[in-house]
Amino acid sequence: MKINRLHLENFRNHQETTIDLDRLNFFLGHNNAGKSSLLAALEWGLTGRCLWTDKAGRGASDLIRQGEKRTTVALEVEGLGTVLRSLPPHTLQVGQASGVNEGQAKLQNHLGVEEPRLQAALNATAFLSMSQAEQRAFLFSAYGLSWTVEEVVEKLHDWLVKERFNPEEARRLAAKAKKYYPSGIAGGPEIFEAMEKRAREERKEHKKAKQQVEAALAELSQSWRAPSMPLDLEEAKGQLAELKARRDEGLKVCGALREIQLRRQTLLEKIPATQEKLTEAQDIAQSLTQELESHPDSVKAETTSNPMETNLQNTLDQAKTVAAASQSKLNTLNQAAQSLACEERRCPLAPDLLPCSLTQAQVKAVLESLQNEHNITSQELALQEASIQDTSHQLKILRTSLEKSRAHSKRILFLQTELNTQHYLIKTLEASLEDLKTEVKNLPEEDPYFLEDLAQLESTLTQRENTLVQYHEAQILSSRQASLQHDLETLTLNLADLEVLVKALGPDGLRKDLLSGILNTFVEQVNNRLGCLTVGTYHLSFSPEMTLLCCANGGPTLPLRLLSKSEQLRVGIALSAVFSQAAGIRFLAIDEADMLDQDNRDLLAEMLLDTADDFDQIVVFTTVGTVPPQNPDLPGVKMFWVEDGSVRGLPIG
Repeated sequence: MKINRLHLENFRNHQETTIDLDRLNFFLGHNNAGKSSLLAALEWGLTGRCLWTDKAGRGASDLIRQGEKRTTVALEVEGLGTVLRSLPPHTLQVGQASGVNEGQAKLQNHLGVEEPRLQAALNATAFLSMSQAEQRAFLFSAYGLSWTVEEVVEKLHDWLVKERFNPEEARRLAAKAKKYYPSGIAGGPEIFEAMEKRAREERKEHKKAKQQVEAALAELSQSWRAPSMPLDLEEAKGQLAELKARRDEGLKVCGALREIQLRRQTLLEKIPATQEKLTEAQDIAQSLTQELESHPDSVKAETTSNPMETNLQNTLDQAKTVAAASQSKLNTLNQAAQSLACEERRCPLAPDLLPCSLTQAQVKAVLESLQNEHNITSQELALQEASIQDTSHQLKILRTSLEKSRAHSKRILFLQTELNTQHYLIKTLEASLEDLKTEVKNLPEEDPYFLEDLAQLESTLTQRENTLVQYHEAQILSSRQASLQHDLETLTLNLADLEVLVKALGPDGLRKDLLSGILNTFVEQVNNRLGCLTVGTYHLSFSPEMTLLCCANGGPTLPLRLLSKSEQLRVGIALSAVFSQAAGIRFLAIDEADMLDQDNRDLLAEMLLDTADDFDQIVVFTTVGTVPPQNPDLPGVKMFWVEDGSVRGLPIG
């Protein structure tokens, strides 16, 4: 990759900067002059990320020059054209392709490299800033270390055969390992880590299960002993069946005896109750008889009306009829007398219709006749009323006597009926009492030894059943013991398999064999570059966990993160150079070269000049004093002075 021109607008402290680049480019200046901003512009323009953003590109708004609203970075990439990235909004145009996703895809397709590898080439310290896990993942990705579980299983089979397992056993173990990772999904060496983790987890589970089985077997061996059978099992079962038949027959008899006993008890309870009811009925009958005997024999219940009462009632009714007629006659006489005595003198027969035609003397004679008739009728009416009163009194006295007689007769009838009822009840109770006594007498006598014999039979049967149950339990426990023993043997075999798989999938197994061969070339290339920078005093290597280690100046071998800043920079430059060549982008960017002392700077400059043909382009950023150095005018080399956000080429001198 070669960038012919870099153009910045309002990026960090650069207002507007345009730089035409050569193969080897040095950017010099004092602190905070804007050198790192140029490298950040290169990285942001190509990837959308840089030193001042996170891995997802967030925080890019801080790249806009203070007081401005928009920033733009344009790069002229040889063979691709212009790459233009702006913010806000975040836009990207690569040649004719516009849009962030489409433009980024076209850029990566042209460079033929993934974004992490491009970042490693653009920043020598980018790889060192990764975690150890990220470094391993980057290395494996950069060198195409990717397998599917099917490929791992095939290589595992070959490794096991090499470890002197027979092919059939190796095939079986490899097939068991296949379930530890999803099929068809490619992955780097992390696939070994995942499979090893699964194998270790399964081994842990099997160890726990084995301990549980061993504990269960130990408990079984202490808690039971197989009982001895005095008879053949089938013969014992036959005797048990015979005992059960005898027991069942005895229980039937026992049930009948219990029913007889309950019946006897019920009868013995009913006899006194019936006797008590009989005595009570006899007492009631005796009381009723005594009350009947206290009444005279002449008293009989009257069910029809009394003739005397009837005659008196008829006489009274006739007297009332005659009295009513006399009263009506008196009323008629009074009305006729009033009609004749009035001034108009109306006809007595029709006073409302006819006037009277009699003379005064005739009227007087008629009035006297009417008066006589009235007196006679009044006397008759008085006699009749006296007769009515006397008859009514006699009738009342008679009826009172008759009511008493009838009530007495009803009582006698009630007593006779109740006495008959009690006599019937007495006969019924006497018969029932006799039947109860007869039934009690006829019940069979109990056998006092029968229940003892039945209890003895039940005890014998229980003992035989317990013996058979214990024997069956012993058989179950024996079967359980055999099953547990089989489980133990299976777990032991599985654990042996898992131990092999854990070792095979671990750092010292198949993984080490595969990776060591592939990465040996990488380590050799890095050490060659590192030797140029350190006169051969630094040496890079891998730990068993595939972590990069460095031995500096014959000192201890340390992880890269424990090296000094100067040492990390030299290692980072060597790594970045190798990554860049491996990715095919042939681009190297080195920042903060001033971190090196003068001797190491000279070694760096010598290495860059000697290996310049290995790269399409190299950019170096370093801090110097306030006085710009001279440009030695070397072919293919440009030197730039950066100051307060502006860039100018150094004159030749």
